[in-house]
Amino acid sequence: VVHFYPDYVEGFSSGVLQTLLSRSFGMNPTMRMAFMKAFMRLKTRDLIPLDKAIDIAFKLHRCQDKQVRQTMRNFVVHDIKRLNLRQKMHKVNSLVQSHLAKLLKDNNPTVAREAVFVLLRLFRKNVWNDARTANLIAEACLAKRKKVYAPAVRFFLGQDKTNNEKDSDSESEPDTHKETKIRQLRLGHRVGCKTKNRQKRLERSIEHINKVEARKAAKGTNLAHFAAINLLHDPQAFAERLFRKLEHCSDRFEIRLLLLDLVTRLIGLHKLLVLNLYPFIQRFLRPHQREVTRLLLFTAQASHDEVPPDVMEPVIRTIADNFVTERASSEAIAVGLNAVREICARCPYGISQDLLSDLVQYRTYKNKNVVASARSLIRLYREINPSALPRKERGRPTEAQLETMIEGQTFSGLALSFGQTTAAKFVPGAEALVLAETLAKQSRREDRNNSGSSKRMIKDDKETKNTEERLNAEGVDADANDEDSEACGEVNKSSRITQKKDDGWIDVPQSSDDDETEVSDTAKPKIDPSELASKALEIASSRIFTQEEFEAMRRYQLNKQKRFAAMGSRNKRKAEDDSEFLEIDSEEDEADGDKANSQLVTMSAITRLVKRPRQSKAERLEAIQDGRAGREKYGYKVNRMNPHASTTNREKSKGKTFQMIKHKVRQKAKRSFRDKQIALRDQLRHMLKHMR
Repeated sequence: VVHFYPDYVEGFSSGVLQTLLSRSFGMNPTMRMAFMKAFMRLKTRDLIPLDKAIDIAFKLHRCQDKQVRQTMRNFVVHDIKRLNLRQKMHKVNSLVQSHLAKLLKDNNPTVAREAVFVLLRLFRKNVWNDARTANLIAEACLAKRKKVYAPAVRFFLGQDKTNNEKDSDSESEPDTHKETKIRQLRLGHRVGCKTKNRQKRLERSIEHINKVEARKAAKGTNLAHFAAINLLHDPQAFAERLFRKLEHCSDRFEIRLLLLDLVTRLIGLHKLLVLNLYPFIQRFLRPHQREVTRLLLFTAQASHDEVPPDVMEPVIRTIADNFVTERASSEAIAVGLNAVREICARCPYGISQDLLSDLVQYRTYKNKNVVASARSLIRLYREINPSALPRKERGRPTEAQLETMIEGQTFSGLALSFGQTTAAKFVPGAEALVLAETLAKQSRREDRNNSGSSKRMIKDDKETKNTEERLNAEGVDADANDEDSEACGEVNKSSRITQKKDDGWIDVPQSSDDDETEVSDTAKPKIDPSELASKALEIASSRIFTQEEFEAMRRYQLNKQKRFAAMGSRNKRKAEDDSEFLEIDSEEDEADGDKANSQLVTMSAITRLVKRPRQSKAERLEAIQDGRAGREKYGYKVNRMNPHASTTNREKSKGKTFQMIKHKVRQKAKRSFRDKQIALRDQLRHMLKHMR
């Protein structure tokens, strides 16, 4: 209530601040928390200047009390979010960011770590999603203390799921919405009969809500780390400094893997040149190395088409010598071939033709996983560089491959050399719009022809009917007239038929309307490829494409990559009929597009096995036990709402031996009719008493 007394505000606030600064470290925890709540209330009322509040808040982070640090961290984040709720307060944000930049260099690692947490949470909440915040987090990655740079590195890698984030996630809207739905379902279940079917429906509804929310969360994955990496001012210098830090790092192996992951991700996304990285990582590419699959993943992640071939060749040669050998296991050979494929997909010039020919020979290996990996390598080079494969493995070129050919180049020399690029004259796939317009014009023309023929047919029917009525009125035999007309039709089958009207004669074509319809249906657009390219260039330079048109062009390009080019005399007729090549599949699988657009290598691409290896008995038993976890037990199910409630005497008797219950059974069987009546009466009275 201090804001109701303006004369006492300044004195009260200064007293609270002075007490926190001078005596908070030795104060009782309950008393210290009370003073902190008063401080936060004064700042929320804007009774304390922002710069002074931030300074005091981070001075309190030096206190050896985890609850105090967590409370002050949440308060700073929520207060900055409150200030930027309606509009961006650039002056305030600049002031706070400058203060946080100083705290990142503080000698106390706890204070620097809390400053990093504040930056991460504000960037993740889209309060501070600018380049300055991203570069401050990058500066934190270069700190000396592990507890300072590890959270920043995990943030850039998208692995920043720490305990300090749970309190902020509880206030998010999707979780609150999900909890509200579940709470409403449970409240509704409290009313009505408690039956098993209702309980099962409740559980199914809750499970469905959880699945829907999980699907939404997976669909809208938080890509803040990608945005932060793209906002870096100088990624080349940052990657070089980070790699120097990695070379001299003496932390545990997991932390060094995080640094290596970030360096390779920077190199792959920004196409950087850090040539010292490849000999460094080459030392660890051994089958018995710990986390070797992750190291192979990082190697593929750091490769791109601007890396010189003489740098990548030793790396690929090391993988082939250590993994793809007869003395290695089948799983190691498959993983090695998968790693070579992922590296060559990003750097196709990094492998020699002799080594590629040797790796291709594994297509006839005895293990299915190795065969599948070798075939995937063959399919890759059929698309990007068929000349590197043996002649019998090159296959037929696709339409997309022929488009990339330089003038005067043969299919055997399809690939570009290192450093060579080709500039497209128009957006790839713009031919789809030309074909769509041509098909639309043809369909409109056919509709007009069909409507005209139907009108002419109706008119001819009316004229024929009028002629028959007039002939009947004149007394002419209609059957004889029909016979004459049939004979005339047989003699002059290809001629034109004439019909008489009151005002003269008209000519009607002999061909039937059905024949016209068949011809129009089979007519399909035939456009010369050069004319198609010129029209596509004209469309691309004359207007702006919509999102739907870009999607159609993408699908058309995917179809061209799957269609073989019509070459040779065998396919001459097929090449003349371009209609089946010009169709756009509207139900194309979206996974192909996502796979083509993905910039990061996934672990499944390296460790993919088409056939699961045979498990030992211990592994099978472990899998069985994992499958039983959380599953209902087999056997008799207790028919009561509360499974922990007491059991009846009848249920207890089922667990007893016959020697224990035989006397009771014998006595019960010897009861007279009167005794049974008395027992029934007592039972009914007992039930009536409890029902009331």
